[in-house]
Amino acid sequence: MADRAAWSCHWPGELKPRSKNQGLSLIELLIAMLISAILLTGLIQIASSARSSFLLQEGLAEVQESGRFVLDSLAKILRQTVFSPQPWVAPTTAIGLTVDTADATSTHGDRLAIRTWSERNCFGRPNPVTAPDGRPEFYVKESIMELNGSGNLAHTCRYGPDVASLLTQINRQGLLQNVEAFQALYAEDIDSDGIADRWVVGGDWEDASHILGVHVAVLIRSHQSVSAPLERVYNVLDHVVRAQADGKLRLVVTYAQPLTLAGL
Repeated sequence: MADRAAWSCHWPGELKPRSKNQGLSLIELLIAMLISAILLTGLIQIASSARSSFLLQEGLAEVQESGRFVLDSLAKILRQTVFSPQPWVAPTTAIGLTVDTADATSTHGDRLAIRTWSERNCFGRPNPVTAPDGRPEFYVKESIMELNGSGNLAHTCRYGPDVASLLTQINRQGLLQNVEAFQALYAEDIDSDGIADRWVVGGDWEDASHILGVHVAVLIRSHQSVSAPLERVYNVLDHVVRAQADGKLRLVVTYAQPLTLAGL
């Protein structure tokens, strides 16, 4: 019986029980590695998509915030042109556009120069000189906005009792970065009927006292790339800007304001 047991064998195709210490086969390892690679690729794609979405949202928020800021700044300056501290007295100083207003002072930028009355200086502080009623005296303020060579919307501000005595308090200070175009057009009433007949560029009007309003547009870009690098063309009023294929987000914001001018 012992000899018979010694010569016993397994039939062909019969599976032997796997040893407890036996590892995975090569095919099983390859399958596991393939599944892991597929899962890892999916996770990377999800993370990449989430990052792209985050950058896009961040870029959009950035340009929208910049747009609101520049529109608020323009509105604050331009709305003052319709104000007179003593409307019952004939003005002795021309308020509105000044001779510094010009077209194409840089590659993609115009210059907008506005003269207004203000009881606050260029830094927003009340005028230390007081009127007979004890309130701050109204002085002349000149605000100039233009695009500099560094892509910043620069602001220059002068303040004084009259045009001949203006003191420069802010000199080409960067108001907003990442600006690619700053354009302005002016509504001119040629036949003095109170209705604008045409849009003209800075300094191209026949009579400055016939300018009824101004239309300003600004092209703003995001700080970093947020999308696929595609070249695009933007119409900024009468100016065309061909933006670089850098993947940065761009936004055109516009602002229009009636003006009351007494000439240059």
